[in-house]
Amino acid sequence: MATARERRNSLIDQESARLLGDFDERDDLAVDDGPDGPSSASAVASEDVEAAVAEREVDELSTRALVTLFCSLYIGVFLCALDGTVIVTLISHIASEFHDFRSVSWIATAYLIAVAAFQPLYGKISDIYGRKALLIFSNAAFAIGCVLCGLASSVWFLVFARVIAGIGGAGLNSLSVITLSDLVPLRQRSLLHGIGSVLYNSGAAVGGVFGGLITDAVGWRWAFYIQVPFVLISAVTIQLNLKGKPVSEIESGRLKRIDFLGSFALVSALTLFMLAMSIGGNYVPWTSPLIFIFFTLSFAFIAAFVHIELKVAAEPVIPVQLLKDRTILGSAISNALIFMISYSHLFYVPIYLISVRGVSATAAGTNIISNFIGTGIGAISTGTYMRATGKYFRAMLFNACLLFLGCILVSTYSETTSTFTQVFFLLIPGIGFGSLLTSTLIALIASVPHEFQAVTTSIQYGFRGMGSTVGVTIASAVFQNVLATELYEKITGPGAAEMISRVLDSVEEVENLPDEYREIARGGFLVASRWVFYFAVGLGFLNILAISIMKEHTLHTTIQRRE
Repeated sequence: MATARERRNSLIDQESARLLGDFDERDDLAVDDGPDGPSSASAVASEDVEAAVAEREVDELSTRALVTLFCSLYIGVFLCALDGTVIVTLISHIASEFHDFRSVSWIATAYLIAVAAFQPLYGKISDIYGRKALLIFSNAAFAIGCVLCGLASSVWFLVFARVIAGIGGAGLNSLSVITLSDLVPLRQRSLLHGIGSVLYNSGAAVGGVFGGLITDAVGWRWAFYIQVPFVLISAVTIQLNLKGKPVSEIESGRLKRIDFLGSFALVSALTLFMLAMSIGGNYVPWTSPLIFIFFTLSFAFIAAFVHIELKVAAEPVIPVQLLKDRTILGSAISNALIFMISYSHLFYVPIYLISVRGVSATAAGTNIISNFIGTGIGAISTGTYMRATGKYFRAMLFNACLLFLGCILVSTYSETTSTFTQVFFLLIPGIGFGSLLTSTLIALIASVPHEFQAVTTSIQYGFRGMGSTVGVTIASAVFQNVLATELYEKITGPGAAEMISRVLDSVEEVENLPDEYREIARGGFLVASRWVFYFAVGLGFLNILAISIMKEHTLHTTIQRRE
C-alpha cells in the first residue's frame, strides 16, 4: 500500500504535468523580472501545484479520518447542548436556594449573550489563528466556566460563570460547522450537518433529564462538574486529530484585524436591552426613566454597531453589507426567529409542567425530550432530502409552516392536557426547527463563494445567539409581568403581598401556599405560560415571511464547487 508521502508525490507529478501543460499554451502568464529577481511560469505553476494538491488531498480525506474528526468536534457540541438545557430544569432549584426567581433568568441570558458576542468573532479569529487553536481555547473556557458554575455562592457569581462557559460554548458550536465546511463538499455536508444536529439535540434532550436526576441525587452543582472530564476528552481528541495552522503562517498585526469595537457595541446593545426587559415591571415600572434610558442606549449601540461594521471595521465581525443578499438576510432573520421560538418553549414548557401540572423537575425534563427527537427527525430527513435532490427551498417553506403549526398547538396547553398530547404537540415544532436549522445554514453557505463561508457561517451563528438572547429576555419579561398581574389581581387579604413575593421568587413555593390560593397561583402560571406561547406563535408567522424571501442556489458536489 502506498504511503501518504508517495501518494502526495504522485499527486504533485500529476498536477505538475497538467498545470505546466496549460502554462505552455498561455503566453500571458509570463511576467517581467521584478526587484526580487526573475519570475517564470514554472514558479507560478509550482505554487498552483501545491494549492491543487492541497485541494485534492482534502477531497481524498478518508472516511475513517473524517469520522474521527467529526466525533472529536461534536463531543464539545453535545456537551454545549446538554449544558444549555441542564439549566432549564435547574432554574427552579437554583432560584429556591438563592431565593431570587425574578433574577434567575440572567443565568440563561448571560450565557446566551456571551454566545451571541463571541460566535461571530470565532469565524474571523480562526481564519487568523487557525481552527485548531480556537477549538482548544473554546474547550478550555467551557471547562473553566463549568467548574465556576459548580462553585457559585450567589446568583450573580453564577451569572459570571455562565458568561465564561458561554465564551467557550460559542466556539464549540460555530467552529465545528466552520471546520467541517473546510473539509466536506456542500451536498455531502447537508447530511453531516443533519447528523450533527441529531447529536446536538441528543445532548439537549439528555440535558433536561440529566439535570433533574443529578439534582435529585447529589445537587444541582454536580450537573456542571460532571461535564468537565468530557470537555477535556474533546480537547485531547481535537489536539490529536486536527491539523493546526503553522506558526509561520500566522501574520504579524493579526489583532488589528479583529473587530473588537463592533463586538463591544453588539454586547452593549444586547446587555442594555436585556436589562430593560428584565427590570421593567419587576423592579421598576415600565414608565420609569431608567427603562427609557436603557432602551435608548440599546438602540444607540445597535446603530453604532451597524455604522462600525459598514464604515469603520476593516474586517467586520458581522459584515452587514452581505445582508443585502436576500438569501443571507432571510436565513439570518429566520435563525434569529427560530431560536427565539425554541428557547421560549425550552424554558417555559418545563415551568408550565412544574407549576401548573405539579410534575417533578426530572419528569419535566423527560416530557420535553419529544421536542429534541423532533429536531433530530427534521434535521436528518431534510439533510437526506437535500443530499439526494440538491434542493432546499420547498423543504424550508414546508417546515416553516410546520413550525408555525406546532407553535399554535403548544399554545393550547391547559390544566387538563394529557401527557401524550403535550408530548406530541411539542414534537411538531421540533421537526420544523431541526429542518430549518440544517437547511437555512446550507442555503446561506451556498449563496456565497467558498472563501466567504466562514464569515457567513459566523453571521448565521451571530443571529442565532442574538435570537436566543432576545427570545429568552422577552419571554421572561412577558411571563413575569403577566404572572405578577394575575397574582396581584386574584390573591388578596392578609399576607397576600408576602405570598405573592414568595411565588414570584420560586416556582416551588406554589405547593406551599394555602389550599384556597394554590389553584389561583397555578392559574396565574398557566396564563403567563400561554402568553409566552402566543409570543412564539407570532414569531412562527414572521419566520414564514423570512423564509419566503430566500432563493434556491446550487448545492455543489465538490469543495471547489465545480460540479
